[in-house]
Amino acid sequence: MVYKLDLKDKRILKELDFNARQSYSELAKNVGLSKQGVEYRVQQLIKKGIITRFYPVINVPKLGYFYCRVSITWKNIGPEELQKIYDDVNNDSRIFWVFESQGDFDFFFGLWCRTLTDFHYFIDEFMAKYSRYVKSRVENIATDVVHYEHRYLLGRTATQEIHIAESPVRIAIDELDKQILALLAEDARISLVVLGQKLKEHPKTIAYRIQRMEKQKLIEGYRIGIDHNLLGYTYYKIFLNISDFSHQDLRKLKEFIKNHPATIYLIEGINLHGDLDFEMMIKDNQELFNFIKILRKEFPKIVGNYQTAIFMDTLKVRYLPF
Repeated sequence: MVYKLDLKDKRILKELDFNARQSYSELAKNVGLSKQGVEYRVQQLIKKGIITRFYPVINVPKLGYFYCRVSITWKNIGPEELQKIYDDVNNDSRIFWVFESQGDFDFFFGLWCRTLTDFHYFIDEFMAKYSRYVKSRVENIATDVVHYEHRYLLGRTATQEIHIAESPVRIAIDELDKQILALLAEDARISLVVLGQKLKEHPKTIAYRIQRMEKQKLIEGYRIGIDHNLLGYTYYKIFLNISDFSHQDLRKLKEFIKNHPATIYLIEGINLHGDLDFEMMIKDNQELFNFIKILRKEFPKIVGNYQTAIFMDTLKVRYLPF
């Protein structure tokens, strides 16, 4: 089933995208509806499965972790074996983002590692258990993952940005902070009162802790998960190869990609599948073809070939290493 949203629903999704903890009163003011009206619409979006989750974007590199990624192509694997692997990665607290995909690879996940040696040991451990099913794999390190707003529903170019990047900054958190983050990771809209009840702390104490982590930019924002399939969109990861470019050329190219309403992430790092790695919500293949055609026209000297993968389903999002 594909749902057609009206303008009000699209604006609600846009408003919640980087600020999912805002109150219904704030949301009503921002979209021009009554509090009751906006609450009803949000609950309907949840009921239909369009909004799948509310989660905080936590800048885990500031806690001293590397952003590591693995992409895998399977061989000789049945549904039971595949489900066991899915269960294992979903239950591993180090793994925070999991996709099932089609195209250049079948499975993709991100994990937090304290050291590159930890990443190496993780790969050895994973392959010792599942190498008989792995046709090929690629490991890489993301040095900056840029989040853009989900603008594709409204066709807008302007966007806020969140950068989850390697950082020399280190933030110390205690057990209460960890407990707050863990509960926010389950539901970013959980109220201060409920947080206080669960943690046996006064809501003002919880509010102070959250505000401090926001001010430190440990909590970068609060986002929503959207089931793009229900809205008729395809989630593409695009690996673009470029050559013979200057720093100025690269800056202009990234700005061009950023300004397209369909772009939702841009990733920089080491050993990526392409020179540029970005993600887009595309209505149909023709839209992707047209975008690449324009890209080559605008940057004919530096844009080379490209490869794609389609993220079919998001199996896990939990921005915590614990």
